[in-house]
Amino acid sequence: MSTTEHAVLGLLAFGESSGYDLARYAERSIDYMWAPSRSQIYKVLPRLVDRGLAESREVAQRSRPDKALFRITPAGLSTLRSWVEDVEDDPPGGPAVFLLKLFFAWVAPPEVAQAQLEAYRGLLERHLAAFDEMELAPLRDEPVHSRIALRHGITRARATLEWVEEAKSLLEADGGRLSASRRNRR
Repeated sequence: MSTTEHAVLGLLAFGESSGYDLARYAERSIDYMWAPSRSQIYKVLPRLVDRGLAESREVAQRSRPDKALFRITPAGLSTLRSWVEDVEDDPPGGPAVFLLKLFFAWVAPPEVAQAQLEAYRGLLERHLAAFDEMELAPLRDEPVHSRIALRHGITRARATLEWVEEAKSLLEADGGRLSASRRNRR
């Protein structure tokens, strides 16, 4: 499944929604890390239903066309949980996949979020090491713009590594209580 399919499945895990509601929720929640267009969401929903990962029902509306509401199935929740639990060193969807999996980590045991953070830290440290090497050995006649871009990468990687530490502390302080509470409401 694609990252967008997993993201839509994750949004459905919060409760029954229309495609329009999912697009609005995506804008207010995951848009900064993964921004599926409204048309992508509408394309993904029938595929999730066809695979048995979501169900839909029609709701009649006065003076407007009927609308479809979608909800995640137990198979869909299991699929989402498996995706969140799959820790990759360098996911095909890029670093944003780590953030998505952390956002939806409440569907999995608490240690999964910690494992995702550690994998993300590893990726950041590898990027930072590569950037540091580039900075030590600049290309001949390299324009200043290259250095500016490189410094952005270095600064961003360091700041994100600081965020990883903060996130780990928050997860440790929570001890899985909020995640368990959310999982139990499903």
